[in-house]
Amino acid sequence: MKELLIKQFQNIMNNSSEEDLSIISKWMDGFEKKQSGEMSTYLSAGLHMERSLTDDSCTVTIPITPFIHNNLNIPHGGIIAVLLDTAMGVLANHSLHEDLAAVTTNLSVTYLATATEGHLHAHATLSHKGRKTIVTTGEVTDDQGRLLAIGSGSFFVIQRSR
Repeated sequence: MKELLIKQFQNIMNNSSEEDLSIISKWMDGFEKKQSGEMSTYLSAGLHMERSLTDDSCTVTIPITPFIHNNLNIPHGGIIAVLLDTAMGVLANHSLHEDLAAVTTNLSVTYLATATEGHLHAHATLSHKGRKTIVTTGEVTDDQGRLLAIGSGSFFVIQRSR
């Protein structure tokens, strides 16, 4: 497997543009953070997510790079949805006892504008916390605080697997 990957990687490197090399380098930086335990998931590592968490809110930030662009060279709507779901899900899970977990049952996103440089910031707050369900709201802004998307998420509370 390693030999095949090395050959594939060499082929990719030989055919890469400067933009390709920049994306590969940043992705590899994230992968190393996952391997070292600095990042908990491949998704957060690949997107270079940074998060800030309090009891009342969660903010998740990612850089805007070609890695997250769609074919219009703007951040893909699915990435914005992932960012909202992550901020809202982290907050929902943080609000629970350690033997419980929250899983997304519904995610709604309304896109309002786009950004082409800097960072995307998803900020989530709790709207409702019950024994079986949690509802959150969120918004995505750019570095200037311009509102790019709003969303809401519903989460089902489950027993955490051991």
